[in-house]
Amino acid sequence: MKSSSIKYNILINFFISAILSIIVTLLMIFSIILGVHILIPRIYMKFIDAYNTSSCFMLSFIIGIFMLFILFMCLIFIKRMNKITNYIEEISQNVNRVANGELEINIPVKAKNELGILASDINKMAYSIKELMNKERQWEKQKNNLITNLSHDLRTPLTSILGFLELIANKKYKNDDELNHYCEVSLSKAKELKSSVDQLFEFTKISNGDVKVNKSNIYLQQLIEQATMGFIPAFESNDMEYRIFSRDMHLMINGDAILLVRAFENIISNSIKYGSDGRYFDINIEKENDMAAVSFINYGEIIEEENLKNLFKRLYRVEKTCDKKEGTGIGLAIVEAIVELHGGNIEVTSSKRKTEFKIKLPIN
Repeated sequence: MKSSSIKYNILINFFISAILSIIVTLLMIFSIILGVHILIPRIYMKFIDAYNTSSCFMLSFIIGIFMLFILFMCLIFIKRMNKITNYIEEISQNVNRVANGELEINIPVKAKNELGILASDINKMAYSIKELMNKERQWEKQKNNLITNLSHDLRTPLTSILGFLELIANKKYKNDDELNHYCEVSLSKAKELKSSVDQLFEFTKISNGDVKVNKSNIYLQQLIEQATMGFIPAFESNDMEYRIFSRDMHLMINGDAILLVRAFENIISNSIKYGSDGRYFDINIEKENDMAAVSFINYGEIIEEENLKNLFKRLYRVEKTCDKKEGTGIGLAIVEAIVELHGGNIEVTSSKRKTEFKIKLPIN
């Protein structure tokens, strides 16, 4: 929609005011003279004689008409400009509201000129500021979640390590077998502690854009098989069996194999943790238009709707008070960040029958 300039709008109003002023002035003078001529002929004749015989009277009369014209023109111009000045005042009031922190504004776009554009830009600005403030609140909440989650996830294994090391230091063990048991538990907890720290470090690097993406042509099925085989012991210990179904064994994508394997591993690990009640873990690979779609399906616990909305938020963790699963809540956020680095997207659906994580990546 082509916009007009406010300069031309003012100029048009000026000329319209001038024309209307001429018409009003002439009508008014003509009406007065006609009225006097009809009602008071004697005064009319004196006016005609003075106008025809006295140049000073003629000049005064013309100046009076001109002043009357200027007066009418100013009044009409101000009246016509009220619409613009009122709109400017409305925009100014809304800008002050934004300056005072009130972002719920919506200035109506009443004109197609610079003022309309200004009103639209202010609406966009207020909306952007509101969105940034909401994100800032979310980041603040996520930071608090980070502190809470890591305080627990780092403190729990650390407490165990310190406890067993204290027993070892005080030599409160009966034999070498018990000593070895204390050392094994301490080592296991130390590995948990390192895993949590490494995961946090990895997430921070990806979020800050400090990760270099080294892309190459990759056969998707081979990459997924490579990522899944490392979990065979975990599948066996949870009485689970994995199955890979592919409609195109030679489906190729362009991506960073190391990062993608990390993303796949996080989903597989998460699916084993929460889906161990199911017998199978299925991976479906297929082509959807110009995207490669990979579905990771487990048949375990259902993820409630309220949790589905927040599942990929940083540091969000699905928990049940009676059955708490250990974890920092960063794993799926890392998955989403890696997928987005590859120009893809991830979504999750869950029902009583199955839970499905679906990743879509651009095909090479």
